[in-house]
Amino acid sequence: MKILENRIVENKNYEENLARLSDRIAVLERKPQLFGTQFDWDKNGVLSPNMCDDLSMVNIRRLKIGLNTIEEQTQKIRLQAENENQTVPKNLFEREIEINLWKKKVGWIK
Repeated sequence: MKILENRIVENKNYEENLARLSDRIAVLERKPQLFGTQFDWDKNGVLSPNMCDDLSMVNIRRLKIGLNTIEEQTQKIRLQAENENQTVPKNLFEREIEINLWKKKVGWIK
């Protein structure tokens, strides 16, 4: 992460990649994401952003690095999933257990 952070100072094109990487790590560690770049099926079977920290700040952070709003991205992601015929997993609870077992196995969580 530090290497990417240092590269951002040199070249602004790395900001979006760093945001996506930091959010991915946060989601894997069961922490809130700062930019809302990671999506998954929620408990209601709707494709939604994973947990974010302060929602009032998410769009400020996103716009600062050139991303669209979280609301626009949510619409875009849902439309893309629909166009690709993606559907909610049959058993969300079972899927969550499998994901958490994998996270433990590879060391993301204890």
